[in-house]
Amino acid sequence: MLKDRYGRVLNSLRVQLNASCNFNCFFCHREGVGQSREEPSIEELEKIARVASKYGISKVKLTGGEPMLRNDIVEIVKMFKRYMQEVSMTTNGTGLPRLAKELKKAGLDRVNISLHALKGDLFKQITGVNFLDNVVDAIDAAREAGLPLKIDFVVLKGINVDQIPAMIEFAASKNATLQLIEYETDREGEKSYDYIKYHQDLEPIEKEIANRAISVERNELHNRPRYTVSTSKGLAKVEFVMPMRNPDFCMHCTRLRVTADGSFKTCLWKEAHISFKDADEEKLGALLEQASLEREPYWKEQI
Repeated sequence: MLKDRYGRVLNSLRVQLNASCNFNCFFCHREGVGQSREEPSIEELEKIARVASKYGISKVKLTGGEPMLRNDIVEIVKMFKRYMQEVSMTTNGTGLPRLAKELKKAGLDRVNISLHALKGDLFKQITGVNFLDNVVDAIDAAREAGLPLKIDFVVLKGINVDQIPAMIEFAASKNATLQLIEYETDREGEKSYDYIKYHQDLEPIEKEIANRAISVERNELHNRPRYTVSTSKGLAKVEFVMPMRNPDFCMHCTRLRVTADGSFKTCLWKEAHISFKDADEEKLGALLEQASLEREPYWKEQI
């Protein structure tokens, strides 16, 4: 089991399968690596999975770009499931109506689907595409395939905050957890026009949900609060992802990022990459150990 200098256990990987996407969400941080056409081969991915599993890493989140733009996504899921206890995916969902059942059979344990508005005009404003109906179909396909589901909703001031009550009802109707995600950036980005314009403080929203809650849980990753609330559509779970200037969030990080260009990235907002291109398994293990030791909380002023 790997630990960093702050005592944080490393038990999960966030693996970027590509950096291309058929959406163009204006707030997307692209996993902190920008545009790229590079994609790791399934052989390279298996080497990572095999080495990581030897160090007690048992969870993997597959992401992009849009991971389902890869023609070999079912094979990738099947491969990771041989080494990991939990295989999950973050996606815009457009490939799920076609692939949900195959992915479930291959070993996908759960899925996060991005949905930032329930109104077509807002959806297009945020994503740049007119695919709202496709994403709703994807949610239904995931349910039909038996995939546990989270709906990822990035809260944007002046755009979709008033959609939250409807999203909670929608999530309840789909037996999905609604994940309300804070618009985030690095220290320098806090001064940017976009951040100032679109960042919404989620604390008042959380307090309102907490007052309605029947129960509250905590997600081990980032110590995220998750509330169960009653709606006209049944019970809904609402999880909050609030990273900005939040040392507690960072101190409960248990993941390492793997970029599509063949590097370990210790944090979304850290520039440094540790390249493992062409490394054999022995070298890859040493680089994984190095990356684990170099992990540190980005927000840690109060620690």
